[in-house]
Amino acid sequence: MRQAVLRETLHVDVNHQLHIGVPANMRTEFEVILMPLHSKTVDKLNNDEQFILAAYSAVIENDLEEDAVWEKYVKSYSI
Repeated sequence: MRQAVLRETLHVDVNHQLHIGVPANMRTEFEVILMPLHSKTVDKLNNDEQFILAAYSAVIENDLEEDAVWEKYVKSYSI
């Protein structure tokens, strides 16, 4: 099954909250991953490591076996 992915750069409001507008044609339940734009950890990663992190973050299936494989792979790049 193919699923749509929405990627946006958002800013918190005065109450330190994010507000996400969801298109009407998307489902009603979502997985949300927050990643700061200027994260020192991400800035230290090379292009390949950033790609791996982005790919890991984009995984939208709820598959515990697959998640465990990705987690092991990503942790091998931990700083």
